[in-house]
Amino acid sequence: MTGWGTKGILTIAALVFCGIVPNPAAAQLAGGGGDGGGAGTYALEDGERNLKFAGIPIPGYSEVLGFSLGIVGMAYYKMDRNDDELPPSSTGILGFYSENNSWVGMAFQKFHFARDEWRATAAFGTGSFKYQFNPSSAGPGFPDIFLDYTTVSDFVYLKGSRLTWNRLYLGAEALAWSAKVSIDPDLAQIPNEFYSSLGVNGEWDGRDHVMYPTSGTNTTVRYDFYDEALGSDRDFRKLNIKISSYTTLGDTTRVLAGRILSDAAFGDVPFSGQAILSGNQNLRGYANGRHRGDKLLTLETEYRWNFYGRWGAVGFAGVGFVGENWDSFSTGNALPAAGLGLRFRMIETYKINARIDYGWGQDDQAVYFSIGEAY
Repeated sequence: MTGWGTKGILTIAALVFCGIVPNPAAAQLAGGGGDGGGAGTYALEDGERNLKFAGIPIPGYSEVLGFSLGIVGMAYYKMDRNDDELPPSSTGILGFYSENNSWVGMAFQKFHFARDEWRATAAFGTGSFKYQFNPSSAGPGFPDIFLDYTTVSDFVYLKGSRLTWNRLYLGAEALAWSAKVSIDPDLAQIPNEFYSSLGVNGEWDGRDHVMYPTSGTNTTVRYDFYDEALGSDRDFRKLNIKISSYTTLGDTTRVLAGRILSDAAFGDVPFSGQAILSGNQNLRGYANGRHRGDKLLTLETEYRWNFYGRWGAVGFAGVGFVGENWDSFSTGNALPAAGLGLRFRMIETYKINARIDYGWGQDDQAVYFSIGEAY
């Protein structure tokens, strides 16, 4: 089967819409500016316009979605244009519609304040998404087949963090969302449920740049509490950990990047609250949502080469594991992936790239159009 997609804005969007939403905010919403990378990293030239725009159409086709078309638009701007070390804030909107009547609409915002000592994020969206999943990910005894499912959902997400020491940011977040799930379509009906959480987050940001890191590391941790006391229909917990690293190979035109990602849910976890293997979020080469479970681990590395002017190319490879428990992971159920991609520098000042990636996995493949790097 051929899958279609782009990396989701953030884990929240993947949780609600199984990762269908594009990447553009991932680099901005998920992280920050690190140590700035030296004098003038985000400097504007005299007379240069502060407000900059980027947008791309996102066509696609898959056996499940049919023909599809999405569009994403981003605006980038500095809250203080005279602060050469302040990363740009960003505002974005996206829409998506497919032949099988799947659709998503979203808006999102990321602020960098006060020399990047404060960061704030907001996002909201709504949609109906029809795809497939494999019950065998739940463990032995479940059939190794793909079932159709539909998720109708909406959400709102708020997050804030402050630089506390060196490069360590600490903060809090809140998420409220609803989901109604239909499987195959009459095999199971999960009534509309409401989930709300409060959480804590931490980030060690040692990257030299927000949009296109060439050195340093970035580690993020999010822990969210869903509880009836907060109005949630179920009590469960979500823990997400991401570790990314970057280094140059000779000069800044050649960069080796790598990422380890763990996503885990505990307690009375709903179907739409499970971790999913998704090229939009964690491992390019698999159609979104086909492999899912309460526990997920992915490892991926990528070689980035700026070969001529604004043009670049990448090669990537990785492996993923999905299951109900950590001890279910083994080499026998590993999901390998690899792929190639092309880049074009849309906004030179902030090193913002448009990208297209083709990834292939185990009996699966996918194409990704997006703004910004995968991580």
